[in-house]
Formats: sequence, structure tokens, C-alpha cells
Amino acid sequence: MKQKIQFFLAMAVVVALALGVLPSQAAAWGRGHFCVIGTGPAGPQTATLQALDTIKRMDVILASDKHVKLFQEYIGNKSVLFDPWKGFWDYKGKSYRKLSKEETDKFKVERFRIRDERVEKIKGLLAQGKDVGLLDSGNPCLFSPSHWYVEHFDPGDVVIIPGMGCDAAAMAALGKSTIPSHDTRFVMQTAPFFLTDRVMEDRQILKDLGKYATTMVLYMALGDPKKLFAALGEVLQSDTPCAVVYWAGHPDRQRILRGTVADMGEKLSKEKEKFMGLLLIGRFLEGKPYESAMKRMQEKPK
Repeated sequence: MKQKIQFFLAMAVVVALALGVLPSQAAAWGRGHFCVIGTGPAGPQTATLQALDTIKRMDVILASDKHVKLFQEYIGNKSVLFDPWKGFWDYKGKSYRKLSKEETDKFKVERFRIRDERVEKIKGLLAQGKDVGLLDSGNPCLFSPSHWYVEHFDPGDVVIIPGMGCDAAAMAALGKSTIPSHDTRFVMQTAPFFLTDRVMEDRQILKDLGKYATTMVLYMALGDPKKLFAALGEVLQSDTPCAVVYWAGHPDRQRILRGTVADMGEKLSKEKEKFMGLLLIGRFLEGKPYESAMKRMQEKPK
């Protein structure tokens, strides 16, 4: 009888965990979890219910001042241990882009020291049975710096809560099917410096991509638009449509700039915003891409 009672109690705990009844998994297992919470691109309105509920259930929060302000209703009176990005992009308050060579050398050492110190603090909290939540923008597994921390924990201690990325918000703003789309073979998400070298002299990957009908979603692509589109112009047709969705998902700031491979470099060079914009390139931006793809599929011989 005693064994049966223990069995049913154990099953009750498992069911309660699955239903999210317990406020913390630590209550069941005696150890906390490090939760990376994808909050979407623009605050609670683009965060999932799962993300908001997870924030509420955390014991300790790691977040930037911006996220603390946006999610204050859900953070409540919880302790905010530190801003996880302070020291990641800057050295003594100065952007890494503006550092001298001497400062850059020190920055490379200091950012690792800070990271390791913070990881140990988080591990200490987990050992105490605390659940620690790191608030991350967008999708935590796509161009997310949260893995700067995640990779230094036992996988069993980490829970990643998915979030909507700016790509989803940008595609919704454009209102087109990225795939299926006409004769598009695949959707590619990357940054220009992964397609070529930093000075855009190595064009081989771009040449290979130019052989296929592709929908391109490019992050961090606004820094040197004339150079980028000069390179793209060598492999893509000049009338290939492009669009940049600025501040995707932010209802009060979102806007779209449209153009073609031929003129987009010039248009973007006149824009002040050089970071908060996602560049999308491809034929999906014209006509009825989904219907066109369906008709093509029907026309293929069986």
C-alpha cells in the first residue's frame, strides 16, 4: 500500500509539472533551472503566453533596463540580478566599435571574465533551487547572444522558451508568402558577413546562390548598403525586388522601405537607421507568389 501511495504521489508531481501547476520546477527536483525566455521583438504584445507565464514564475531575472521596463507587470518585485548584455557589446561604457586597438585587446579579455563571473553566480542560484530567467529579444536560437551564457551550463539545467523573431514580424508586415513563392527553392536567413568576407571581396558563395531562386532574409545588413548591393548586383537580376522592414513588430515605429537590387543600395545609404531593420530580397515580394507556386506544382509531370 505504501509503495502505491508513493507511486501515485510521484505521478501527481509529474502531471502537475506538465500542467504548469507548480510555481517552480525546483520545488520538485531540488534544483533550479536557467530559463532563456524569448520575448519577441517589441514587448508583451509580441511575446507568447508561455513567455509571460514563465517570467512570472521565475525567482530571479536577468534583463536589460529596456526589458525590465517593458515587462515590469510580469517581473513584479522579483530581483533583477544584472543586465546580461552590459560588457558584452561595450568596454567601460564605450561601444566596441569605437575602441582603440589597446582598448579592444582589453575588451576581448574583460568580456570573458565578466561572463564567467556571471555564469558562476547563476549556477550558485540554481544550486539553491532558484529558477533564473534571462529575458532575450526575439527568437533565442537565431542570432541571439544568450548562448554566450547557455553553452556553459549542463543542458539539463537549461530551458529555452521560444519567441517570435523579427523575421516573423517583418514577413507579416510585408504580407507575402516567402515560400512557397513562384519558383523559389529555399529561404535563407543569415548576415552578409557570413556570405562573404568582412570587406566583401570573396564573392564565391554569392555566385553560387545566384544560380538558384532564393528568398533572402539578411540581418545586420544596413551598415554599408552600397557595397552590399554592388556585390549582390553581380549575381542577382537588377530588378529583383527588395524591402527593409524597420523596427519590425513595433506598432509605433515599424515602416517599410522598398526597392530593387539596382536602387536599394542608394536608398538605404540615405537612411539614418543602420541596425534596426531586416532586409528581405526575392521574387516573393511581387505578384501572387503562393498561387504562382501552386500552379507550377500542378504543371509538373507526375
